[in-house]
Amino acid sequence: MFNVMIVDDEPIIRFGLKSSIDWKKENLKLIGDYSNGQQALDAMEREGRVDILITDIKMPVMDGITLMKKALVVNPKLKIVLVSSYNEFEYVREGLTHGAVDYILKPTLEPETFLKTVHKCVDKIEKEQKMDRKLEYAQQSNVAAIRRRVEQEMKRILLKKHDEVKSESVVSMFEEPHAIVLLKLKGMDRVDEDFGFLYNSLIFEEIQERFYLETDEGICFLISDSELLFFLKKSSDPLTLTTMIKEKIERETSIGIIYGYDVVHDVQDLVKGYYRAHSACGRYFFHSEKEIFRYRPDIAQDVPALSEQELEGCLLPYEESRSEKFIEERFGVWSSENMKPSVIKKEAGNILKTIFMKKIDPPVLMEKIAIIEASDTLEEVRKSTLEGLKACAQLLVNGENKPHMDNELLDKALHYIHAHYTEELTLQNVADHIHISRNYFSILFKRLMDQNFIDYVIELRVKKAKALLRQTSLKVYEVAANAGFNDVKYFSKLFKKVTGQSPGDYRLNHEQ
Repeated sequence: MFNVMIVDDEPIIRFGLKSSIDWKKENLKLIGDYSNGQQALDAMEREGRVDILITDIKMPVMDGITLMKKALVVNPKLKIVLVSSYNEFEYVREGLTHGAVDYILKPTLEPETFLKTVHKCVDKIEKEQKMDRKLEYAQQSNVAAIRRRVEQEMKRILLKKHDEVKSESVVSMFEEPHAIVLLKLKGMDRVDEDFGFLYNSLIFEEIQERFYLETDEGICFLISDSELLFFLKKSSDPLTLTTMIKEKIERETSIGIIYGYDVVHDVQDLVKGYYRAHSACGRYFFHSEKEIFRYRPDIAQDVPALSEQELEGCLLPYEESRSEKFIEERFGVWSSENMKPSVIKKEAGNILKTIFMKKIDPPVLMEKIAIIEASDTLEEVRKSTLEGLKACAQLLVNGENKPHMDNELLDKALHYIHAHYTEELTLQNVADHIHISRNYFSILFKRLMDQNFIDYVIELRVKKAKALLRQTSLKVYEVAANAGFNDVKYFSKLFKKVTGQSPGDYRLNHEQ
């Protein structure tokens, strides 16, 4: 049960606040109501702990802002709600800056709104208490301290590729076999394009935080912005352990993740184990219908790409149906997993280059090849190659002015972006609107704007957020929503990264 105190110099307001909530039902204890800040401060010293302070701003003897500042010195975790009139918003702003949770307006005070505000304070207290308990446990736990140290030591070993592991804590950990599970984001470039550069690391940091809160064994750390690594004692089949991780993550996020795993029996094989898990993730290129992969040492992947002369012999003179048949035949070869993904993509690009190098504008051809190289799966390579073949062939037939068409497409896209950037907006949305493929639109936008699509959208959204912070009194989460950001935590981090200031600091520094 949390203790609540009400302070207001108007008896009718105090009565209204006291009677509008069933305090016992809400598991709250109203320990007193007072007519000025000094009385309340004295009562705090007598009564002891106060969790929620509801105070008027304008009062005799001691006003609410002064009371708030003094009370927070005594109890920094005190949750404060300001009660104000319409003409006191400058004081409200000062109070919010110094740590008030929220404010309510006397002229429009409704019991439901007041109760929601009190619930907001309770939620904050409960979350802080929960976090305090977890932090206290972590600080007291020798196991957690050792785990963090081992995590850092293992990260240094893997990044520096040490052949011989000498760290005593790491060596002792691997006295028993461990499953090593590597998580990689599906389509990392696409995630960057759709959500921005901070999104990847934020997702993995949240997964890591949950893992440490839920388990006492194993370690987990980011190896890069797009890779998260787990080491778990091999208490059961590694596939079972990996599936368990996957199911937990899927309950928290819908983002696509690839899981590659292996077993490390000897600490000296730590680096090899990491690269084996990395190799296992690479199998997703050939098997995009799956998400979990175990390392397979029997995959050769050493067949070279066809030479320029071999491609010319098979593809020239150009005939569309023969070229399509050739691509399908090569797809069969590529599917054998005897060629590396990078080699496959290079050969697919060379097919278009062999046929069209001297027949269409080089920039247009290079865009088609770039789409192939950006493919994450073999099926995407096949699809992009066939689509590139048809698109290039169509240019030969109709002889349209491609640069002119591209500029028209971009103008149409920009008009749509500016009309909808405060809503949910993705590359796919805009590409569908102008009737071209997502990959082609991404490349087209970057070539003509010299900027990634998502960077352009974020720039517009941040500009909108700046205007809202300067010109309105909307709360930060409301600013985020109205500027097109549906995650206020992500918005705050991104805003500070872009502007060098938090949204609150920006508002204070740009008051009109």
